[in-house]
Amino acid sequence: MTAPVPPGQQVISALVVQQLIRLAKSRGMATESFLNGAGISRDQLALSHLQLPFSPVEQQLKRVLEEMQDPIAGLRISALVNLATLGVLGYVAQTSSTLQDLIATIIRFDKLLSNVGHTWERREGNTAVWGWDCFIEDDLVRRHAIDCVTGCRAVMIVNLLRRRATSPVLGVRLPHPSPRNPEHLREYEAFFGCPVQFNQAEAALLLAPDALEQTLALADPELHSRLEEHASLLLNKRVGSVALIDQVRGAVRGQLAQGRAPTREEIAEELGLSARTLHRRLQDEGSSFREILDDIRLQLARDYLRDSTLTVEAVAQRLGFQESQSFIRWFRPLAGATPGEFRQRPPLS
Repeated sequence: MTAPVPPGQQVISALVVQQLIRLAKSRGMATESFLNGAGISRDQLALSHLQLPFSPVEQQLKRVLEEMQDPIAGLRISALVNLATLGVLGYVAQTSSTLQDLIATIIRFDKLLSNVGHTWERREGNTAVWGWDCFIEDDLVRRHAIDCVTGCRAVMIVNLLRRRATSPVLGVRLPHPSPRNPEHLREYEAFFGCPVQFNQAEAALLLAPDALEQTLALADPELHSRLEEHASLLLNKRVGSVALIDQVRGAVRGQLAQGRAPTREEIAEELGLSARTLHRRLQDEGSSFREILDDIRLQLARDYLRDSTLTVEAVAQRLGFQESQSFIRWFRPLAGATPGEFRQRPPLS
């Protein structure tokens, strides 16, 4: 098994976050609430290929899943995902010539979407075992992520081999316990169309050996080659390319959105670093923890103060200040006005 990526180094593409926000909106959660909690700006969200820190996104996803209270939410979500929503990875995968080629393509390029898991394949006799190791630590989020990824892949290969008389999926292995409700268990088996085993050592699909060399419905070798070149360029740019300053900004914004003023030590721990290393590496990138904290606090302060329903005391509390006077003393030199004076200014057009 590939070594897990530490939580502080886990990332997820803005493309996936866009899908998660659609899920959150369907459960009544405002987009701004999700974005602020995850430390993501709308400009960042619009850049589909941008890699974002996963930890604050995970916190918001957990909130949504807790509100849903659906033990098979991940499976239901997987039914809504199609290859087009996976961006370049989806397009290069669907133009693969055979199922074996598709598996190899996803193993090669799955980091375009995230590094919170690792895709692999092995053989057990003639049967192909196609699996995904999930590195997410939170039990709730991990369970639904495994269901979603496994479900998406099963739907994908069945659709791309739709001319096949029998399903290419012979069985499913899942590492979590079986659902308590028998109806939910039946939904699993109906969804995959084959036996589902729980409490297994891995998450994997068992695939019929004769299906591996069958031609896929959307096979296009020439287009696949061009898309593969593009995917390779993107992957080379993105693996390990998330600047530390962006990781820190995401972590700080996520904490502030919850009304907590994080310390350098807390953020360093979240990113899997020592406080000294964080300080040194930020210096190397021409920044500092205090500068990042003040910058994000100021952005949020301006946004909150434009909301006339919030008192100055409420804004101060949201930004982690113990007293409104402390907030006012901090805000004035940075904004060139007191909070009250700032509110009197006409909004920028």
